[in-house]
Amino acid sequence: MDKAKVTINGKITNTAILLLGKEEASHYLLPSIAEITWKLETEEKAYEHFSCPLLLNTSQVLKNIRNIKYKFFPDNELLATTVDKYDTRTILEAMHNCIAHQDYSLNSRIIVTEKIDKLIFANAGSFFEGNPDDYSAGDKTPDKYRNTWLAKAMVNLGMIDTLGYGIHTMYLSQKNRYFPLPDYLLSESQKVVLQIYGHSIDENYSKLLIERKDLPLSNVVLLDRVQKNLSITKETATALRKDGLIEGRNPNYFVSASIAEATGQEVKYIKMRGIDDDYIQKVITDYLRKFKEDKRQDFEYVLLEKLPDKLTIEQKRTK
Repeated sequence: MDKAKVTINGKITNTAILLLGKEEASHYLLPSIAEITWKLETEEKAYEHFSCPLLLNTSQVLKNIRNIKYKFFPDNELLATTVDKYDTRTILEAMHNCIAHQDYSLNSRIIVTEKIDKLIFANAGSFFEGNPDDYSAGDKTPDKYRNTWLAKAMVNLGMIDTLGYGIHTMYLSQKNRYFPLPDYLLSESQKVVLQIYGHSIDENYSKLLIERKDLPLSNVVLLDRVQKNLSITKETATALRKDGLIEGRNPNYFVSASIAEATGQEVKYIKMRGIDDDYIQKVITDYLRKFKEDKRQDFEYVLLEKLPDKLTIEQKRTK
């Protein structure tokens, strides 16, 4: 236990109680809370609390999560592509990260919320070293940890790694199962919230990953932002457009025609793309040449529905 950095000179530490202690020993950690709460928030409601030893009880939380099969239906294949809704390693990685990075001085429990389409992991404390995007490529190694002794023990027990590969591993797992990439919500200064998707957002994105398994993770990260209607830089948009991956104008980017053709989504693409400006102008000018005048509302009635679906009604009227 000393070599594993769980005990010090054979004496019990907070780490030893947290990871290996019996539940009745958890009071030695007060006012800190050594507990993971699982909540089911679907058409059914349920919850359960899991205390020490967390080394074992993260697996008990895992057993509570309903991990059914999810099917994708690629347009160019006869059989459906079936994947697990969630990846076991990803769930454990997320929970173990919560344990390792929790700010125990805030006296909060770790909460795992199961919704119909996602899992949400929340732990107390800000993101300690850098930001989540720094770790997506698997190149960054953290310089320090909030709970250094606990983190070392968890590494030695095989629960986490110290090279910053955890987030990268979760990204790859989601990509390889054609799901949206994980989201970190950092709006609260004293809480980190991680969302793991178990459902597609844009079928076009998922079918693209099935068709183009060679797409680098860096491109998938950017396409994931596009499908979630998140902002991307003009330079990024230019690069994606050059590769034929997106179209549209800032900030209303969307999946390009080439992807739509590859995934059988031509109708959806046309609705997202809308008709050309030149065509709209020609409709108006041809009409005015023939009939001399008309009411704006009549043109709106005919043309608004022809404009891209990503535009709001006000944006369509302005255009």
